[in-house]
Amino acid sequence: MQTELAAREPLDRLAVPVLGFPRRSRQGVGEGLPAWHAARAQSYAEAHGLAPMIKVQLPYSLVTRDIEAEHVTMAQALGMGLTTWSPIGGGLLSGKYRRTGESMSGTGRLTKPDAAGREISPGDWQVIEALESVAADLGRSMAQVAINWVATQPAVGSVVIGASSPEQLASNFGALDFEIPADARRRLDEASAPKSPCSTPCSPRSTQSWVVSPGLGIGDKPAGYAPPVFNGK
Repeated sequence: MQTELAAREPLDRLAVPVLGFPRRSRQGVGEGLPAWHAARAQSYAEAHGLAPMIKVQLPYSLVTRDIEAEHVTMAQALGMGLTTWSPIGGGLLSGKYRRTGESMSGTGRLTKPDAAGREISPGDWQVIEALESVAADLGRSMAQVAINWVATQPAVGSVVIGASSPEQLASNFGALDFEIPADARRRLDEASAPKSPCSTPCSPRSTQSWVVSPGLGIGDKPAGYAPPVFNGK
């Protein structure tokens, strides 16, 4: 289907088939896509008078700040809004969980033996403890502070939130009713600072093949297209 799209459909909006993007990615950039892919597509659109992409949609929270290395500044420079999801880290920042020695206690799904998700690191607990302290100082829930932090970060235009009850949804909406003081934000920023500069931990080649071009092999320019760059003698 995508091969037919590349051959038949006029490039009236954005040349995404040429770059290996599926049809659904025309108006935004999703998880698993390196920043340089999106920048290349946006630059192509600008150069050819095509409708540009308008948003970047990626996971972002106090325990998932990897996108700050490239995607946030890319969105700001190229005129794309940042739509974030999982602002409470898949429930980790909800306030339901506490560290008990080498394990975790709580009432949420993450304490179940078959719970899916990544292993909780010492750095995650550092974030949780800082968030708990800030939330107590502000008289707010941990989830509200976590969502507020994401919503007020640079380039963020909207935040996708989830809830399992009307009460939880109403509480999440309350995340925008207050401001995080500068000192409290500094404490959260320091506790959650990324430990490595890796910007796309969710986008190995296998993931990109599934997300970006399902069932379609995409390669770079063929060998011999241009001579290699060599700076030596």
